Amino acid sequence: MFRKSLLLSGLSLLMFTGVASATMRCGTALVSLGDTASVVREKCGAPDRSEDQNPVARVNGVPKLNAVKVSFWVYGPRNGASQHLKFIEDKLVAIDTRRD
Repeated sequence: MFRKSLLLSGLSLLMFTGVASATMRCGTALVSLGDTASVVREKCGAPDRSEDQNPVARVNGVPKLNAVKVSFWVYGPRNGASQHLKFIEDKLVAIDTRRD
C-alpha cells in the first residue's frame, strides 16, 4: 500500500513539473505553449535577444519540402535566470528556464 501511494505521489509530482514548464509569467500575464509570437510580444514586450533561422532553401530560392522558420527568444537574465523560448512557424513550442 505504501509503495502504491509513493508511486502515485511521484507521478503527480512529474505531471506538475511538466505543467510548470509549459508557462511563463510576464508581470501579471502568462504565456503558454501554443501562443503566437505576437501574443508573447504583446504580453512580455520585445525579447532581450532573438535569432531567426529561416527555412532551408533550394538553389532557386524556393524553401525545401517541410522546411520551417524557427525563432529563438531570450528574456533576461532576471533574478539570476533567463527564459529561453523556441518558436516554430511563430508558435511557441518550448519554454526553458536557465540559471545564469
